[in-house]
Amino acid sequence: MDKNSVANVLEDVASLLELKEGSNPFEVRAYENAARAVSALDGDIEQLTREGKLKGVPGLGSTIIKRIEELVNTGHMALHDELVAETPQVKLDMRRIQGVGPKKINVIYNQLHVQSIAELEQACNENKVAVLPGFGKKTQDKILQGIALLAQHAGRFLYPVAEDEAERMRSALATIPEIVRMQVAGSLRRRRETIGDIDMVVSVAGDASDETRRKIMSVFTSQPSVQVITGKGETKSSVVLKSGINMDLRVVNDNQFPYTLHHFSGSKEHHIPLRRRALSMNMTINDYGLFRGKEPHLELVPCKDEADIYAALGMAYIEPELREDSGEIEAAIEGTLPALVRMDDLQGILHVHSTWSDGQNTIREMAEACIARGYHYLGMTDHSKVAAYAGGLNEDALRRQGEEIDRLNEEFAGRICILKGSECDILRDGSLDFSDETLASLDFVVASIHSLFNLPPEEQTQRMIRAITNPYVDIIGHPTGRILLGREGYMLDIDAVIDAAAEHGVCIEINAHPSRLDLDWRYLRRARDKGMKIPVDPDAHSIDGLDVVRYGINMARKGWLRPADVLNTLSAEAIQAYFRARRKKSD
Repeated sequence: MDKNSVANVLEDVASLLELKEGSNPFEVRAYENAARAVSALDGDIEQLTREGKLKGVPGLGSTIIKRIEELVNTGHMALHDELVAETPQVKLDMRRIQGVGPKKINVIYNQLHVQSIAELEQACNENKVAVLPGFGKKTQDKILQGIALLAQHAGRFLYPVAEDEAERMRSALATIPEIVRMQVAGSLRRRRETIGDIDMVVSVAGDASDETRRKIMSVFTSQPSVQVITGKGETKSSVVLKSGINMDLRVVNDNQFPYTLHHFSGSKEHHIPLRRRALSMNMTINDYGLFRGKEPHLELVPCKDEADIYAALGMAYIEPELREDSGEIEAAIEGTLPALVRMDDLQGILHVHSTWSDGQNTIREMAEACIARGYHYLGMTDHSKVAAYAGGLNEDALRRQGEEIDRLNEEFAGRICILKGSECDILRDGSLDFSDETLASLDFVVASIHSLFNLPPEEQTQRMIRAITNPYVDIIGHPTGRILLGREGYMLDIDAVIDAAAEHGVCIEINAHPSRLDLDWRYLRRARDKGMKIPVDPDAHSIDGLDVVRYGINMARKGWLRPADVLNTLSAEAIQAYFRARRKKSD
């Protein structure tokens, strides 16, 4: 169990306590503080627990430490389990509605006595929620929007949630010596931003016994993460995990593995033109194999891996991320598929927050963490002054932060370069939260929208475009403001925004946080083809937050980006020259 998982349980305890009638607000705050303290810890939570190093950590009292130890050692916290069991199900369900906190949930539950989300929706439609104390028509409309969003994304999970579940199962199955090959398939292998279910394929030797297959299935279905077994056989078993994700496991002979893996990796949209290609060459492809001829005279085309399948079809190998029917079939035939960007192509990190605003670690700590990860530069971008809720910096604080960065750059010379930046708010009219004079003093600027999400699309678009035309804006941050499975992006003409950014030489980031992944991968080729450099940014608020860039790389690969298309594949010297050239042009 990692520290983020522990912090999530602590946060959930705080939320559940707040839902409990007559709960102690000081106890709620204690668990909220403990969650933040655990998130900020350096090192492995299991090791820290074993070595007794949680004692003395600010925010962790003796009782909470005992409960953390219980959670780490057993995978459960009795208090959390008790709170979940005694909380009415409708309260638990209402927590999934964006913007509805424990206080509002309690008012709705106590005043309207709803027993389901459907009853809450009906109450909203009958205008019963708007008249509750502290609510109003606007809140009621937002609740209805949140319910609609829940329905739209029912059964979907963020990529890291599914990835963690798949890795736990892979680790368990990896202990079985009879397994020859094993691979996750489906949308998880294609690195989709949200996942519906998990598919996994394993192979065994052709002479493997039925007992071997039953053994594999027994290990699969008996894992602690399994809540319900919905099917169990020798070639396929299905379960529902405790996280709510459906998972299928298929066991095949090793000579069938490439075909089965390819088929269940998808997508369906990719397979349709691929089958047409096969038919045009007098071949048939399915999950059993690639065959020449027609029924009943089919001849198997031997393939040791997926690359052989594509080669037999006269095509270059297509990476799983590209299998979305977005032109990859034609490019594979013509030999024009891009060499996709990889994690080790990144030379530095941009868009990072520190304790100067709402980050959990100091600039020094973030710089040292970047050095440990092999990065050569770090772009600090704490919030600007209008973001008071996030400890936004005024001009004087920004100047003093710059002085600290100068001192650290002297100390870290030759190891890392820290760039002075700001995540500067875009105001309603498209102007920025700092004057041009202040912005000109920085190495680079990320401009982002953090307010007024519900402006009409035309006004929102013009707001963004005006910010893009500011000569000191280098990067647009999280351009649609979406929160995956939680909040739709604000309405704007993203094509017009991309066109304006390309015209003015402004970058649009891939915000790599797994709940954002914004800019959406479907727009990346358009931006790339207009010559835009696209940074993959973590929007990190802690040391661990630096590592989410890998989710952004997933999206960059889905968007056909090559190393040269990604801004922070530039060296430290090259990226400084890049920003200096933009500043010189602005001046």
